[in-house]
Amino acid sequence: MRVKVCGVTRPRDARLAAKLGAWAVGMIFVPDTPRYLLPPKARRVRAAIPKGVLAVGVFKHVAASELRRVVRELRLDAVQIYGAVPRGISVRVIQAVTLDARPLRGKMVLIEPARADADRRAGRGPSARAQRKAWRTARSWRGTGARVILAGGLTPGNAAQAAAAAKPWALDVSSGVESRPGVKSAKLLRAFFAAADA
Repeated sequence: MRVKVCGVTRPRDARLAAKLGAWAVGMIFVPDTPRYLLPPKARRVRAAIPKGVLAVGVFKHVAASELRRVVRELRLDAVQIYGAVPRGISVRVIQAVTLDARPLRGKMVLIEPARADADRRAGRGPSARAQRKAWRTARSWRGTGARVILAGGLTPGNAAQAAAAAKPWALDVSSGVESRPGVKSAKLLRAFFAAADA
């Protein structure tokens, strides 16, 4: 199972994720969130992502000019976008969608449970009910040609269950492998990759 490790704020975590076999490493460029990266730190994290592992920038309601600037300066391989996707993006796009969205055929999409903005800012995971709904939605997109990345509340304890229930193209983990917001736990990362491959 492909794994994207998101919300990475330290070079050492980017290197470990890559060593464990991460398909992608995500850096967050959404202000007022716990894992937001300022440019100097973002450059250090980007430099730690080896060739062959996608460097993904995460954005929300971003202007096209700002998006292009960050992509260019950090040499991003892909962007993950919440909100409208600006035109003229020269790298791969992961479109975050709502659970009631129509399948985007042939697109790479992120499906995650809905949760309150306050919980999102605090980095708390979704309820079990919301999570199950997201898993059902992800599974329903099978056969549409969309490459579904499942996120939201994933941990070493439920990664195997999520993969079996939702049948996604990839799993996306962030807070579920952290000792505190933005700081990945080597032990939890290793456990997550082992569970994802179970």
